[in-house]
Amino acid sequence: MSELARLQQVQELDTRIFALRAQAERHPLAEEIAALKEKEGERVRDLQEAESSLERSGKKQSRLEAEVRAIEEKLAREEEKLFGGRVTNPKELRGLQAEVRSLQRQKDGLETELLEEMEEQDGIRSRVEEIRSEREGLLAEIAEKEAVLRSDLEKLHGELGELEREREELAAGLEEELLRLYEKLLAGKQNLAVVKVVEGICQGCRVELPGKEYDRFLKSEGIFRCPNCGRILVRQNGG
Repeated sequence: MSELARLQQVQELDTRIFALRAQAERHPLAEEIAALKEKEGERVRDLQEAESSLERSGKKQSRLEAEVRAIEEKLAREEEKLFGGRVTNPKELRGLQAEVRSLQRQKDGLETELLEEMEEQDGIRSRVEEIRSEREGLLAEIAEKEAVLRSDLEKLHGELGELEREREELAAGLEEELLRLYEKLLAGKQNLAVVKVVEGICQGCRVELPGKEYDRFLKSEGIFRCPNCGRILVRQNGG
């Protein structure tokens, strides 16, 4: 195998290697998983907010229940005075009746507020369960896609390892100076150091070779570089 043919094969392997590396780094599932994790994070925040609301509502319910109990106790005492027969003074009786009515109104108001709070809690609990269900679904989807991604990446890395070993063996047969030139061009020319010439046009920079340069290229058996971009040129049919 000629030096140029070997170099062309190294370039072909490098092209495949770079493509696989890019595929591994920008695997579409990785982007999907990142978007799902962002959604899951939003659900976590929603859940924390809903649970905080539920906790606040629970505290309010406890406070209202305590207030209702206090009113009921006071109402019971006042009714005992009113109906117990110990108070006979008409003025005092009218005062007790007014107090009982006032306490009953307070109790009714608190009980209405308590009922509304309990209904609101039911709504919050439903929301909490809904968010938890959504989050569990997202976590399951993330786990499923991560498993597929791991499997795909294992295959890609396995293929990469084989290509890299093949590339290393081929590159070891190149002259050191030529390999250094190739790798320098590879780094500076978008991973494309060796390109074909098709109908007199360099496929690296897409610039047509001047007539005399093209004739020299066709007659050359060694390394020939594009006068415009500096890449190493090979014939369309290889070599």
